[in-house]
Amino acid sequence: MTTAQKDIQGIDLKRFNQVFFEECAEHLAEMEQILLALSHGEPDEEQLNAIFRAAHSIKGGAGIFGFQDMTVVTHVMESLLDRIRNHEIPFTTAMIDLFLEAGDAIGMQLAGHRDGAEVQQDAIDRISGKLQQLIDKSGSETQTVVADAGIPGPATSCNKPSSALHHYELEFTPDPDIFKRGVRVEQLFRELEELGEVTINAELSSIPDLTTFDPELCNICWNCTVITSASESDIREIFEFVADEEQLKVREITEPAAMPQAVETPAGSVETGPEIIADTAAPTPMGKRAYDRNELAPGAYGRRGGESESSIRVGVAKVDQLINQVGELVITQLMVAQTAATLDPVLHENLHRSLLQLERTTRDLQQSVMSIRLVPISIVFSRFPRMVRELAAKLGKEVELKTVGDSTELDKGLIEKITDPLTHLVRNCMDHALETPAVRVASGKEPVGTITLRASQVGGRIVIDVIDDGAGLNRGKILSKAAERGIPASDGMSDEEVWQLIFAPGFSTAETITDISGRGVGMDVVLKNVQSIGGRVQIISEQGKGTRVTVSLPLTLAILDGLSVAVGREKFIIPLNSIIESLQPAASAIKSVNGKRVIHVRGEYIPIIPLHELFHLETSIIDPEQGILVLVDVEGEKAAVLVDALLDEHQVVIKSIETNYRKVEGTAGATILGDGRVALILDVGSLLEMRKKVATAP
Repeated sequence: MTTAQKDIQGIDLKRFNQVFFEECAEHLAEMEQILLALSHGEPDEEQLNAIFRAAHSIKGGAGIFGFQDMTVVTHVMESLLDRIRNHEIPFTTAMIDLFLEAGDAIGMQLAGHRDGAEVQQDAIDRISGKLQQLIDKSGSETQTVVADAGIPGPATSCNKPSSALHHYELEFTPDPDIFKRGVRVEQLFRELEELGEVTINAELSSIPDLTTFDPELCNICWNCTVITSASESDIREIFEFVADEEQLKVREITEPAAMPQAVETPAGSVETGPEIIADTAAPTPMGKRAYDRNELAPGAYGRRGGESESSIRVGVAKVDQLINQVGELVITQLMVAQTAATLDPVLHENLHRSLLQLERTTRDLQQSVMSIRLVPISIVFSRFPRMVRELAAKLGKEVELKTVGDSTELDKGLIEKITDPLTHLVRNCMDHALETPAVRVASGKEPVGTITLRASQVGGRIVIDVIDDGAGLNRGKILSKAAERGIPASDGMSDEEVWQLIFAPGFSTAETITDISGRGVGMDVVLKNVQSIGGRVQIISEQGKGTRVTVSLPLTLAILDGLSVAVGREKFIIPLNSIIESLQPAASAIKSVNGKRVIHVRGEYIPIIPLHELFHLETSIIDPEQGILVLVDVEGEKAAVLVDALLDEHQVVIKSIETNYRKVEGTAGATILGDGRVALILDVGSLLEMRKKVATAP
């Protein structure tokens, strides 16, 4: 632990490191997002201020928590941004790459402190040197121009003469609990001394008597005089994280002759007439995040305003634990309800009424708790603009990335698992699908290609589309490659079946292998990763027009609404979002096609899936007309699942089978019913695949 992170007034700052790490990552992401938005134009004042605030917040937080190495790049970056904001240095598009590189360097340092990752110090020094060169180059150019005019050159960001010293009076009255928050006042004064000559006096008039004295409370007001060439904003910057405007008063004394009196006179007795002192206390600087007496005020205790001010950070493990406990509560409620169902509803009317209220309350509680794990998919989408920008430059292509439905919410566990598949899909669009500007113009297209990431919620599933307007998939080329690799394929296959061939392990139509793609290890990874979380992948492509890859995922991996059905002595849960209807068919509606039974429903012939055959169960109901057919739909593909009976509708808690037993094909997990029995939750998409395998088996 560094010196800055040792116990200060009984507080160990190290336990707050995770909060700093998370906020630092957010600031880096925000900075990168703004920089990427500047690719096609000049930044406005607010954008520059936002980048400056992000860099300054990282620097301030790193200093407070003792990560001094992280203040090196941020300090130089902050200085350069300040020059740009003050119009001393013109902004150029080349600076975008430089700032992005600086963000990468800070991110590397962050990973070093957070994860113990290796930090390349030469990379840190290199980017710091590049940033400093821009500052020095600008300074030398300005000095040359000013020297030619016969006047002294600038020494500060305020363009004041280098020989000009400013005399400031400071009155610093911190919150009483400043020590409890781990703020080291002596460190603030050390930073102040770096600016110039400083005199510090402590005002002790408000110290209580010993009977009520609390050593953890600050009862001191500090009066300082500073003689420096720095600006007032530089002084305020030191106190930015520990004092608001009322707690730090800064006055500049315009007449040096008044300084001796100002140094020797206690605070409050100095004349403040306009002929002696000009009160130049400025408004709160940009990016101010002060400690505030009002804990609920925006910006209090370093919080950002807006949505963050009413939120707290909670570890994912704690949220998962809460969700598991609520799940157990739901199961217990089902058990109580099932036991009460055996009691006379007339004699126990109040009990049944109370149980109905308990059921409603439990369902509401479960939905509220589940919403805690839902996060916007913009967390994933936000990492692609930079990747697309860099790959476009490397490949010599012009690409525009569009995102739609960024606010669509998805379970945090799914967010983490869908990132890699989407990354593979976007990289494939860049390398394979989109053409170079010359080729696009020759084919009558705009030179700039487009990739669209679109997310939406359809029923109980999240649908993510990756769409490009490139060359589209080449059917002939895919069939040829499949034949070379010995993959079963024929010209009679439908387009959809041909497109599925690209998911075969090692399959690639790339002519050359690059560091982007071409080794055939992308699309099979996409399919496996998506299927592992209960998702499906569908491809639609038209040669010369483009391709759309659709990834369909369950909204959450924790709960679902399902219909319980019986097959023999076993019970299964079918997700409600997959069910179209259920019916008891007439014998005349049952047909046979190629030896397989289908049911004729409103002009469609839908294949029948007998669950007892797939799971090798004993049951007396083997004919469809004796049982119930549950019609299901998965991405436009329909089937009729044969069961013995329909039991009840449930909101079930999903439990992993693999964790406690092993993978069971055709299922997406299991749940515990009210009678304590375990019921398998069916994966309808997997059932359709199982039916196809059985149908093609010799």
